[in-house]
Amino acid sequence: MISSLSGIRGILNVDLTLEDVAHFTRNFARSTGSNEILIARDTRSTGPAISRAVASAAMSVGVKVIDYGVVSTPALFRQSRVSGKPAVMVTASHNEPEFNGLKFILEGKGITKQIFDVVTGRDAGQPEGFGAGTIRRAQKPTYVEDLIQRFGTDSCEGVRVALDLGGGAAISHATMLLEKLGCETYSVNDAAGVFSRRVDPVTDELIVMRRLVRRRGCDIGLGFDCDGDRLVIVDASGRKRNGDFMLTFAISELLEETGETKVVVSQDTTQAIDDVVGRAGGRVFRSKVGEANVVGVMSDIGARLGGEGSSGGLIDGEFNYCRDSMLAAIVIIRALRRKGLKAYESVPVYYQERVAVPVSKPKARKAFRALAAKYDDADMTDGIKIRLSKRSWVLMRASGTEDLVRVSAEAETAREALRSAKSFAAKLVELSR
Repeated sequence: MISSLSGIRGILNVDLTLEDVAHFTRNFARSTGSNEILIARDTRSTGPAISRAVASAAMSVGVKVIDYGVVSTPALFRQSRVSGKPAVMVTASHNEPEFNGLKFILEGKGITKQIFDVVTGRDAGQPEGFGAGTIRRAQKPTYVEDLIQRFGTDSCEGVRVALDLGGGAAISHATMLLEKLGCETYSVNDAAGVFSRRVDPVTDELIVMRRLVRRRGCDIGLGFDCDGDRLVIVDASGRKRNGDFMLTFAISELLEETGETKVVVSQDTTQAIDDVVGRAGGRVFRSKVGEANVVGVMSDIGARLGGEGSSGGLIDGEFNYCRDSMLAAIVIIRALRRKGLKAYESVPVYYQERVAVPVSKPKARKAFRALAAKYDDADMTDGIKIRLSKRSWVLMRASGTEDLVRVSAEAETAREALRSAKSFAAKLVELSR
């Protein structure tokens, strides 16, 4: 079982049991103090069983359960925010279909470390005077209507969009929403629970959608993961763009629209963000890697915009405090409608390469200290990040679940980035001996 602020994930009846699910849910329900909890799930085959376990556990401690069925993670985050109710999303996000899990939401945000420790801690036992809870099936969340209100009906009129829905929860709203906004849509992998490619669009080549974009003359293609929070875009030529490109594109447009001056991104996000924020007269703040860490810094400094480049994870705190794929997609589609395909060329591009090195955590810490002594300006916010020039850097982070250090490097060319990643991987091995 993988357990972190991002969620609890495992394979049902292998390393995640329904008893585990009930235990975590009871602790969460008690910790919130709320008499109602929202639940929803993505399209994995184990979703119904886990959802029933979540509902039963919540009802056993006297909580009313409102079940939204299959909706996306951003939709449930939004519903938690507008209703003020805590929520449990049954999902393993971008993990493969055999995995499933739980994501806990409080006041429209992911839970804090303090609440997480309560959720995963010892069962607190049955409170005195509890009563049996109830369950009811809810209508669809307000997510689609809220996005239409935010952007305006027909605000994306005439844009041709290809969708690879990945068999996931975005099927419940993506096509309908984009058509209401005026798009002409074409879709593949639009049968719920049928996974004909890798769940994570970041690691899949999206070959079928890329062909669809070229064949139908689409302006953009959108590839979603199972719970609908990750997004990868394909441009009009059928070229798959990475998450850093997508996030930079969306942030650039939102800076223009909102006049915001503060943006928070994770340490491994492209420096192209610094370029577009600098041009707008703003400042970039960097957090540890992880959506919860980005949101935490956003809250601390009062920033509206943030995200993680690795997953194309745009966060607009005025709408949702989570990665929101549909919001990002609409921002980019509107830019294509206003500016045409030349909008793709306005995004600065850097290249990243990654290398994994088998090193234990104690040895990694030893190597990081040695590197910090050598590089005076090393940033130790998350692992160690070293700026090699104005347009290149390397980041080394120890894995939270394996004896690995992930070495990421960015530069103006892929060749330079790969050379830096390999060079620092070798230094890491030498210093960890």
